[in-house]
Amino acid sequence: MGLEKLIDALSDMEVVDLGQTLEDHMPVHPTHSRFFKMLWHSPDFGDCCTDYQLVLNEHNGTHVDSFRHYINQDGYAWIDEIPLERFSAPCVTIDATFLGACQVLTKEQIQAWEQKNGAIRSGDAVLIDTGWMSRWAVRPNDTAFTHDYPGLSGDGAAYLVERGAAFVGIDTLGIDCWGADCDPAHQKLLSSRVPVVEN
Repeated sequence: MGLEKLIDALSDMEVVDLGQTLEDHMPVHPTHSRFFKMLWHSPDFGDCCTDYQLVLNEHNGTHVDSFRHYINQDGYAWIDEIPLERFSAPCVTIDATFLGACQVLTKEQIQAWEQKNGAIRSGDAVLIDTGWMSRWAVRPNDTAFTHDYPGLSGDGAAYLVERGAAFVGIDTLGIDCWGADCDPAHQKLLSSRVPVVEN
């Protein structure tokens, strides 16, 4: 397809930014270092421009877990080694807003979603909407977002691998629910080389 045809084909599409805003006192996983934004230059200080210094953990805000994040073996890529093409795919969004605190989306629930909405195809990106973003708040009101969040079960992760998901994303701090023992969804997806998008 030529560039003009591609531009024409995309002209009616809506671009949706799913990334979280990097902001002072934003919620982060309780075991991760915090995000800091410090004014570095400003015309108010006699400088010719305005810019900020950022200090952040690589897992602050919206981010992708590489395979090597959990699988510390040769042959499993770091994030800079995964081709960008891996993150461009048709997408399905599973409504999991029925999940409560610390609950998980199971294989059976994903299959029930497919019965209503159509099968997840090999190569589809799968986004899981738990509704947890409604709890997003900056410190000191961030605890409702950073604790007790739902996630994906180990058997749900295995099913998405079986279906050929290109990558799996979730609107919570982690793909596994809060307090999950041994992080089975992380382990299954990343060992199967399926990137995980969080937040």
